[in-house]
Amino acid sequence: MARHPDVCVVGGGIVGCAAAYRLAREGLSVVLLERGEIGREASWAAGGILTPVHLAEYPTPLASLCAAGMKLIEPWVQELRPLSSLDPEFRVSGMLVAFMEDTGEASVRGLEEWKRRNGQPVERLSREETLAREPRLSPAVRGSILLPDIAQLRNHRFTAAIAEAAARRGVEIRRQTPAIGFLRVPGRVNGVKTPHGDVYAGATVLAAGAWSAELARAVGLDLAVKPIRGQILLAEGPADFCRHIVLESGTYFVPRADGRLLVGSTVEDAGFDRNVTLEGVRTLSGRAAEIIPESPKLPFVKAWAGLRPATPDRLPFLGRAGIEGLVLATGHFRNGILLGPITAEIVADLVQGRPSSVALDPFDPLRKFA
Repeated sequence: MARHPDVCVVGGGIVGCAAAYRLAREGLSVVLLERGEIGREASWAAGGILTPVHLAEYPTPLASLCAAGMKLIEPWVQELRPLSSLDPEFRVSGMLVAFMEDTGEASVRGLEEWKRRNGQPVERLSREETLAREPRLSPAVRGSILLPDIAQLRNHRFTAAIAEAAARRGVEIRRQTPAIGFLRVPGRVNGVKTPHGDVYAGATVLAAGAWSAELARAVGLDLAVKPIRGQILLAEGPADFCRHIVLESGTYFVPRADGRLLVGSTVEDAGFDRNVTLEGVRTLSGRAAEIIPESPKLPFVKAWAGLRPATPDRLPFLGRAGIEGLVLATGHFRNGILLGPITAEIVADLVQGRPSSVALDPFDPLRKFA
C-alpha cells in the first residue's frame, strides 16, 4: 500500500467493512481503523433478518433504501464466496408475522396492505392456518401474515466475511486503533489521528456507529447519533423448532440452520452501557414464553447486547456535511446489516465524485430535526 492511502475508513462494523471492501474493489488503497475488534458492536448484536421489522411504518425514503439494500445482499454473498472462508448462511426462510390482540391485528393488516401496494408477496392466514405453519405457537394466536420471500443470514459471519474479503483485496485493517480526531488543512479533512500515529488520506469515511457523534464534534459537526441498547438471547433447539422467522408485536424468533434460536430484542436508551441485564433477559424470555410456550424448556446458550446508532428520525446520515475530504455513513439504527452493501455503493460514489444512484437529500447529515 502507498504511504498515504486513498481512503481511511473509521469503524469496523458492517458499514465500515463494506465501504472498505467496495472502495478496494475499485482499486483504491484503503486503511480501516477499528477501536476494538471487527464487527463486535452493533453488527454482532443483530438478528440478521433481511427486512425491517416495522417496514410499513418507515418513511418512504428509508423504505426505498431498504428495498434497494435487500436486492444487493444475495449478490454480495455470492461475490464473497471465493474471497472468504466464512459462510454467512444466507437463506430464505420466510417470516410469519403473528398477532394475539386487536391492536396487533391492526398493525399486521397495515403491513399486509403495504406489501400488496408495493407488489411484494404476502399471504393472510387464519388462526388454524397459522398453527398449521408453526404448531408451537401459542393457542392464543389469532392469525398472521406470511411473507415468504424474507431471508436471513448470520450477521457476525457476514461482517467477518466482508472484512476477510476486504483484506484479500488489499485493505489494511488496524484493530485496537481508535480514531481520536481528524487531521485538517484549511477547507478539508485529510486524515485521522490515532494513538498509534496519524493516518493521512485523500478521503476519510466516518462509519463509527454510536461513537460517530463524538468524533464529528472534532470538526464542528453536531451529529445527532446516540446509542440504543439491544439485548438478544440465544437458545439451543431442534432444527425444526421454528420453520420460519416469527415476529409478534416487536419480539422475533430467528431459527438458524443448526437449530439454534435467536430471541430479540430490547430497545433501551441506556447510554453506552452494553451490559446484559437481568431485566432484559426476563423481558425477552417472558415474551418468548407468551408467543411459543415450549421455548422456556430450550437450553439457554448465552445473551449479549449491542449499541445501535440511532438518529432522531431513524434515517441514517449519508453524505459530506459540507466538509471536503469527509464522508459520513452512520446512524443506521436497526438496519445496518441490511443497508451495509447499499451504503458501501453510496460511499464509493461519494468518494469517487460520482452522482449517487440513491437520492441522498433525506439522509443529509446537516438536516434539521423538529
